[in-house]
Amino acid sequence: MNNSSPRAMAETSQDKAPAVTGGTTSGATSTLPRIPWWPSLVAAVLAGIVAFWGMTQPQFWFDETATISAVERPLSSMVGMLSTIDAVHGLYYLVMYPWAAVFGTSELAMRTPSALALMVTAAVITRIGMTYARRYMPQRMVFVGLLIAVIGAVLPGLTWTGQEARGYAMAAMSVSLAWWCFERFIVTRNGLLMVGFGLALAAATGFSLYCIFLLPVFFIRVLALGWKAALNYAIAGVLVVVACAPLAYIGSLQSAQVSWIHYTLREVLYYMAYHVFFISPRNYRGDFSDQIMAIAPFLALFAVLITVAGLILSRARGIMLWLLALIFFPFAVVVVAQLTGGQYFQERYLAFTSPAVVVLLALGLAAIPWRVAGAVLAVVFAGLSFPSLLGQNGEFAKDDAYGTAAQEAEQADTVIFMNEQHRGIFIAYPPEHEVADPMLVVDAADSETLWGINQPYELAWELEETGSVAVVSYHDDANFPLVEGNLLENQCTLEDDNWDSRFRVTTFECPDTIPNAQEPDAAGPTPQEPGTQDQAGEAEPVTPGA
Repeated sequence: MNNSSPRAMAETSQDKAPAVTGGTTSGATSTLPRIPWWPSLVAAVLAGIVAFWGMTQPQFWFDETATISAVERPLSSMVGMLSTIDAVHGLYYLVMYPWAAVFGTSELAMRTPSALALMVTAAVITRIGMTYARRYMPQRMVFVGLLIAVIGAVLPGLTWTGQEARGYAMAAMSVSLAWWCFERFIVTRNGLLMVGFGLALAAATGFSLYCIFLLPVFFIRVLALGWKAALNYAIAGVLVVVACAPLAYIGSLQSAQVSWIHYTLREVLYYMAYHVFFISPRNYRGDFSDQIMAIAPFLALFAVLITVAGLILSRARGIMLWLLALIFFPFAVVVVAQLTGGQYFQERYLAFTSPAVVVLLALGLAAIPWRVAGAVLAVVFAGLSFPSLLGQNGEFAKDDAYGTAAQEAEQADTVIFMNEQHRGIFIAYPPEHEVADPMLVVDAADSETLWGINQPYELAWELEETGSVAVVSYHDDANFPLVEGNLLENQCTLEDDNWDSRFRVTTFECPDTIPNAQEPDAAGPTPQEPGTQDQAGEAEPVTPGA
């Protein structure tokens, strides 16, 4: 029996493995063990199980409804819309446009592409992690792959992207593919791989604009590879910048879309510490929310301890330090922007860094001398993450409860939308019968907007409707009493007042004829042609996050 300690055996095996220098291996490449594909398959399956499990339970929320609005229209209308709003989501909308045309806009249909993207991400980063393991700890290559499979399937900051009808999972997938092309380029020096890197990173930036901040981090690795590699990288970098420059320019013109963000620096740092990776940023507001928030600091501390242990014990500490840069450089850019007066932070905007976190933690756990200890700690990490996985599957996990609001409003014959954004409840959940919409001037497709164009705001409290009428407003809408007063004056009866969603849905039953209605020739406001109203009195809309 070999009495050598696991640590000694690891060091001996690593010493015998050929080192990678300058992008090529010294010694016979055939001495390196082959990287098996089955751990990547396991990772993809686990990611898919978690993503599809409970996917249809959470109701659509604001941003997902914007996706539905964008893709349910003629293509020309969508392109016109992107010139004024949501340009940073344009690539995702273009991907989803044919998908929605074929599969529809149910929760399952709209979120499935993100789940598939997450599965690809899991498979690719497993391959990348095993590449590092083959270089630094070849005897634990498969172990690293399985650790990535488990951690990637449970890390809250990554799993939620697979259940979101938005481009964040596709950004993570594109970053992972760019990363894989980069690692393959280091070994083979094949220039086509660097072209692939550029195309994938450009796509990632199209899905999530902040991915462009990864360019300098990859450049750090290129510096040690010689001028030819640097030239290849420079060409790829130019490709990314040129491809994304129009998007960045149009996005800057639409910067008012994030004007609703108001965080202090302290809040930004707090949310960065806990909300980006250690809870599901958009899926934690329902069941288990208290437990999720209580566990998040411990999960974060656990991740820090794993990373520190890896940096102390592992021969892969150099690549681990680079992974830390890959993770935190985009954070640093956002913090600098905050210090200079910018407001560009939302947890979901940085989700594309989560794959690097998964690989980092797997390398840290694999560096522990006793493999069983690493496996046990991975199980503990999964256990601490599990409440977040449960929470993200709740009906009200996404908080806005558009389905609840739509179900309340569609009981009426007429719906008064106080703000055009409120119309999103029927975009996400179309009513089963025709509902009158007296505030609508031009619908979303014809106006090339997300929600359509409303009548002047003050008209909402002058309408004389009959039958069942629902008023959809924000909870704190100061003008709602004017609408309510007008309907009560017209002898309408208050039937229900529902506050169970992002909106207040108030239902009235009005008489078939308005007793105090003016004769047609009586003095009164003259109706205007659609599209000619003065919009000055209309409340400024809040647009979905960039």
